[in-house]
Amino acid sequence: MRLEVVQRIAAPRESVWAVLTTWERQPEWMLDAKDVEVLTPARTGEGVTLRCPTNLLGVTVQDVMRVTGWDEPRYLEVTHLGRIITGTGAFELAEDGPDATVVTWWEQIDPPLGRLGEWGASTLVLPILRRIFGRSLRNLAALAEADTAAA
Repeated sequence: MRLEVVQRIAAPRESVWAVLTTWERQPEWMLDAKDVEVLTPARTGEGVTLRCPTNLLGVTVQDVMRVTGWDEPRYLEVTHLGRIITGTGAFELAEDGPDATVVTWWEQIDPPLGRLGEWGASTLVLPILRRIFGRSLRNLAALAEADTAAA
């Protein structure tokens, strides 16, 4: 099951990338993230591993992610390694002129319980996640735009 949201941000791609990859800032803009802890010595590039207690429909689950794609400042991909949250997600950043960026955030989610889980996820969970992700990207836009204005 795939979820995708897109947001135009009035900030250069490098500014958006900086907010996106300052891991500990993610709870400032990502609605469902409670905290982010970097588990590896490296903080950039493929192999970085993160733990993020995540609010999943009112229940906190540990979302452990490994960066599996890194093309700064264009593409960031993570693989979710947990028992509950599995699959792959990515942020794609495209320039929209010199001072704007279009961010596409997609998640390829692997729901549990086979066809029943897929039906429940697509019917009940996906619409809720689409709203949460949309609001999160608007929050990311506000932070990146504020950082750009302050620079």
